[in-house]
Amino acid sequence: MARPPDFRILTQGDAETVRVAVQGELDLATAPQMSEELERVRNRPGLARVIVDLRELVFLDSTGLETIVKLDLAGAADGFEVAVVRGPRAVERLFAVMQLDRRLRMVDDPAELA
Repeated sequence: MARPPDFRILTQGDAETVRVAVQGELDLATAPQMSEELERVRNRPGLARVIVDLRELVFLDSTGLETIVKLDLAGAADGFEVAVVRGPRAVERLFAVMQLDRRLRMVDDPAELA
């Protein structure tokens, strides 16, 4: 599937902490690109923390949510922390409905993790 032109992933950081910022819609059409990027990040030697920044996400469906949960499970297995920067209200609502806001480490700003 072709990804929508407004979907972007920006990855930055060092060997230990990587921030993955997502813009646009994380859904069935774009989740494969997100999964590929998270797999690349996950394989970095010395990785201690992945920050998934959802502040510029406008839509999230269950497929996108599953991608984030799989990353959290991988972190638990591989020994790195996963933190999620909350997105807009519509995005945040899905985490609350699924009660994942209780399971995942959720913050309002990446600076809270310093």
